[in-house]
Amino acid sequence: MTTSQESSRKISLEMKSEVHYKKAAKSYRKSQQYIKMINLYPTLQNTIIECEHENLIE
Repeated sequence: MTTSQESSRKISLEMKSEVHYKKAAKSYRKSQQYIKMINLYPTLQNTIIECEHENLIE
């Protein structure tokens, strides 16, 4: 890999604007991944309730 290729692959440490992150969040909330995750909350809640009195650590 050449030096120019290495420098082009460096990650910027500067944060983007607040508007950018708000747009990204709004877009994510409409994504299939987010909808799928939200739909799994009842399963997670039930699993936690079922394991509430389990001794999981010896």
